[in-house]
Formats: sequence, structure tokens, C-alpha cells
Amino acid sequence: MALNFFNCIRTEPSLKPSPKNYCVIIHILTWSRSFSQAMELIIELIKTHECQVFENLIQSMDECNWNPVVLDMLIKCYVQLGRIDEGLESFKKVIGFGLVPSINACNSLLNGLLRSNAINTCWDIYEEMGRVGIPPNSYTLNILTHALCRKGDFDRVTEFLERMEEREGLDLDLVTYNTLIDGYCKRDKLGDALYLYKIMYRRGVAPNLVSYTILITGLCKEHRVRKAHQLFHRMVHRGIAPDKFIYNSLICGYCKEGEMKKSRALLNEMIHSGLEPDDFTCRSFIEGYKRGKKLISALKLVLWLRKLCVPISSEIDTSLMASLCIYNRPNVAKSFLRRIIEDGFEPGLPIYNFLIKSLCENNYVTEAVVVREEMMGRGIKPDFYTYQTLICSLCKGGRLLEGEELMREMVESGLVPSSMICGALVSGYCKSRELDKAEMVLCYFSGNFQMPSVESYNEIIGAHIKNKDVKKAFQMHDEMLKLGLIPNCQSCKLLITGLSSRKR
Repeated sequence: MALNFFNCIRTEPSLKPSPKNYCVIIHILTWSRSFSQAMELIIELIKTHECQVFENLIQSMDECNWNPVVLDMLIKCYVQLGRIDEGLESFKKVIGFGLVPSINACNSLLNGLLRSNAINTCWDIYEEMGRVGIPPNSYTLNILTHALCRKGDFDRVTEFLERMEEREGLDLDLVTYNTLIDGYCKRDKLGDALYLYKIMYRRGVAPNLVSYTILITGLCKEHRVRKAHQLFHRMVHRGIAPDKFIYNSLICGYCKEGEMKKSRALLNEMIHSGLEPDDFTCRSFIEGYKRGKKLISALKLVLWLRKLCVPISSEIDTSLMASLCIYNRPNVAKSFLRRIIEDGFEPGLPIYNFLIKSLCENNYVTEAVVVREEMMGRGIKPDFYTYQTLICSLCKGGRLLEGEELMREMVESGLVPSSMICGALVSGYCKSRELDKAEMVLCYFSGNFQMPSVESYNEIIGAHIKNKDVKKAFQMHDEMLKLGLIPNCQSCKLLITGLSSRKR
């Protein structure tokens, strides 16, 4: 009834419960053992009222029956909200008030401090617990073990665990061992981790899947994949079914060693056991095949997985496409792209740019032009890099009219050509001995985009020198100076060569 009345007040716009109202209903709920509802209201009070919650709870104790557990819940609520400093302050206030927090509240605070990396404060709390007579439990032991491992203080770990076993009568459980093994592996103390694994059985604690996953991952990281595989077989023999993550660790380990057949055998075993490969699995294989320069094998693997209806992410398809382009297999990449588009893959502009660049670099310029048309047919507009790659490649292949037409299209789309494009057109016309057109291109770029290039002027100067037209070469030199361009060594060398030949 009290709660219903409180809720009615809370929903009235003209009425706003005070912190004291909150505290009274929290005490009533706690006394009635409605702990979850009480905690919800404590959290609401903390969020909505800037007040000293601890003090308000203490002051309202005389108004109704109360249960000391309410102060434990306050500590937990602060931790749950991530306000660890206020939780710590409440812990100190509870002790200062003459009450002893429960071990659950202490563990909650210790866990919050550990998550916020306040390792030293964890030990302050532990010492305070001992001072006021709060006995630790196995959860306390695991939190503090984790704190020591995170700090890398393994010398202190042994001393601490012995004290907990001898003085507190606490036995190390599976969580403690797994925490220690994980800590040792992360600090490259694999020998100590394996030693702990061996003594677990002697102490009646059987390793679980987590134990084996940590050790196998650690062994693979140390390039001891065969030892990891032996441990894997031992785990299976002991009746523990492997999961996707432990298979991935072994597959990744073998891929890094270049043992692709063993990786493939593990993949087959994984699929046969009903586990589905994920992006990590596929990426491991692609990287492994790349190291061995066997990208076609990687492609076949991805296509095989697709046939088995294994979902392949767009990131994997993109990575494989990029790798095929980088390793100069553009036609294979093009076929793969068309295949995955049929399966619903939506390629973006970066993929098309990768493919176009690779086709051009391998002298498949016509195919690159076709890919651009296909790209535009899918509603994807070329960008600066698309145009630059195609124009430069067309000019290099003597297809100057197509290159110039593409440049006009580029300008019409609002993009500004680069000095590289200017250089490609000028160089192309110089090679075809169309010097008038070369000069027109240079003039167009200088007038419209203010990007005259010394290299482009050198191309035309060199062409005039070859034609033994030294006068025209010097005219181009003078034009450079008028535009504020400083001739370089190549400019001077060309002009000197021209003058020398004329003198002879």
C-alpha cells in the first residue's frame, strides 16, 4: 500500500517526492525484503536528486522499521551506476557509523574498483575488511587474484594464495586457477601457466573449456602449435567438447606457421561437428594463403564456404578482393566480384577503385573502362581517383582522345583534375608528336586550374629539342618564367643539349 501511494505521488506532475520520501519507502521495501524494488528506487534517487543519500537514509531510520542491508544495497547501486568513488565513500561511512558491510557489498565494491583499474584501492578495502572482521570468501579471493595478475605482481600471488588457504581456509577453485593461468599467459609466463594446469588435477580441480582455450591460445601465440594441438586432443579425450573459439585459435596458429593443410583439416572437423566458421576463421585462412602467395586457394575456400551456406561478411569479401588486386590478379578479382554480386554483395566505390587500378596496372585498360561503366550502372559515381587512374592509363596507352573526353566528364562532374592528369595528357601528345595539342592542354590547365607543372613544360621542351626547334623550346622556357615557375635541372639540361646540337 505504501508503494502504491508513493507511485501515485510520483506520477503527479504537481507533486515531487523529496529525498526523505524516497528513503522512507526504501526502508519499508527493504524491511519487507522487496530488495529488487528497493534497489530500483535507490538508483532513481541517486539519479534524480543531488543529495547525500547515505545521510538521508540514516536520518529517516526513526520514521519506520529498517534493515541494515539497505546500506549494502546503496554501495551496490553506486557500483552498478559506475560511480565507484561514491560507492567507496559509502563503504567508509557505513563502517564509520558502526555497522559492518556484508561480504557481498564488499565484493561488489572490489569488483567495481578492479574494473576501474584502481588496484591499490582494492588492497586498502581488503585490509579494512580484515580490520573490522569481514571474512573473505572465494569470490573475494578470485577478485584479488585477478587484481594481482592484472598488475603482474606474480611474486605476491603465491604469498597471497597461501595466506588465504592457511589463514582463511579457502581453497583455490576453477575460477582462481583460470584467472592465474590467463594472467601468466598474458605476461608470457607460459611455463608457469602449464605448471598450474598440471597441479590442478592433483588438487581435485578439473580444467574446463576456458582453461584449455587460454592455454591453447597462449601456446599458439608462442608458435608452439603442435603442443597446442596435443593439448586439444587431450581435452577432447577428457570429454570436453571444443567450441568455435578454440578451433579458431588452432586454425590461426597453423595458418601463421604456413601449415594450410592442417588448418583445412581442422576447418573440416569444425564444420562436421556443427560449428560455423566466422570472420576470424576466414580472415586467418586469407592471411595464411596470402603469406604463401596462394590467393586462388583462398578464393576457392571462400566459394566452398558459400556453397555450404556459411555466411561470409562483406568485410571478408572486400579483403579478398583487395588482396587479389594487390597481388595482380585483377581478372580473377573481377570474376569474383561478379559472382558475389549475384549472391547479394553490394560493392562500394573503394572496391571498384581497387579493381580499376589493378586492371590498369596490368595493362587491361579496356576492361577497366568496362568496369567503370558497370559501376556507374549500379548508381555509383566515379571519384577523383577513378578518373585519375583511367585518364593516366588511357594516355599511357596512346588513347588520348578517350583520356581527354574522360577529363572533360570529370570537370563537368565538379572534380578538379590534378597535375598528374595534365602530365599524362601532355606526355601522350608529345609522344605522338602532336605538340600543338600538348601546348593547348598545358595552356588549358594553367588558365583554368592554375596548376602549371615544370615536368609538363619539360616534356614539351624536350619534344621541341628532338625536333631541333630550339627557338620554340626557349619560348616554352620563357613562358615558364612568366608563370612564376622555376626551371629545374632537367629544364637546363634539355636547353643546353638543344644549344649544343644547334652549334654543331
